[in-house]
Amino acid sequence: MPKLGDVYERGNFFQQLSGAHQPSVEDVLSDRGYFGLKPNLTAIYGNIRTEDGEMYELLRNFNPDLDTEKAYLGLVIQSTKADGENLIFDTELTKDCASAKGTVGIQDGNEAVWRKAPGVVGDDFEIRFSEDYFVWKEEKLFSLEGPMIKPGLHWYLPGRDEGTYYVSHLFELTGEFQGVKAKGFVAFDQVYMADGAVLYGNRDILMENFGHIVWYTWANKYKDGSVEGGHFLLGHDRLGFAVFTDGKTVTATQNIEGKVATSPNSPFSQGIEFTIEGENWTFTPDPRGKMPAMLQKYPPTPQQEGRMQRVGETREVDSYWAWGETETKHGNTRMSKLPTRR
Repeated sequence: MPKLGDVYERGNFFQQLSGAHQPSVEDVLSDRGYFGLKPNLTAIYGNIRTEDGEMYELLRNFNPDLDTEKAYLGLVIQSTKADGENLIFDTELTKDCASAKGTVGIQDGNEAVWRKAPGVVGDDFEIRFSEDYFVWKEEKLFSLEGPMIKPGLHWYLPGRDEGTYYVSHLFELTGEFQGVKAKGFVAFDQVYMADGAVLYGNRDILMENFGHIVWYTWANKYKDGSVEGGHFLLGHDRLGFAVFTDGKTVTATQNIEGKVATSPNSPFSQGIEFTIEGENWTFTPDPRGKMPAMLQKYPPTPQQEGRMQRVGETREVDSYWAWGETETKHGNTRMSKLPTRR
């Protein structure tokens, strides 16, 4: 039976709920809030690998109220083509891309659709979300589409004044990137926070209390046709959860432990070991998966690409994605007390 490592002020628990939700076009377009929190950010992010051996980390955010520069409302691509050793901002690829500033989603039949807002300079984009399928097109760059790994996943971290409600949809994508065949995964995630809050910034209950060590979003496609994907977060005291799906069943638990293998000369991990409901998992960094340029800008955490898998997995992988962070300045394994700002 879990024992509390610390006792906090009224209204704070510092532990998450996690589970599954039914995807809905109406819900992704709605401006309603949950648990007293408001819609804060819609983020589309993932990893695409091309047949010529290159890797691209993609990101596009939507929220008309967020500061354009800080929120990356333009298309962001980090690629291995920039220096051949890391994922680096590839501004040459994105220099003509339109910002998402002012973009508002509309319903078109059974799809939610986002396009460049009128008057915005730059190449067109189109994003289509249905309860089964996703299409992402960026003019002159790429065209990707594919099915959802159902159901949707979500987690909630309550707090006395702040909090985060995080709603996720994972998609397996194929298509082309600048004329080269490509495949990978993206997440279409929506975040709800307190009024005036900023993810990774002001009034972010997770970041301000220095609570987490690891946070990853991941997915795998195997050559036998099976898929799986989810979210792992490991933190101090009772912070932490694992929620993942294989398209048929969902596992959601707070029974997660782990340890980050660190380097004395680098903020990036050498690997992560997890134990989730008694089952061993591991994160293996991609040799070119570090994102040093992002560390210098936003968010202020060591982001790194690689593969998440069970120890002893026998299925042969076809494609994979694991994008996340390790905050080893908070430690590399769970502590019984949360090192809060108090």
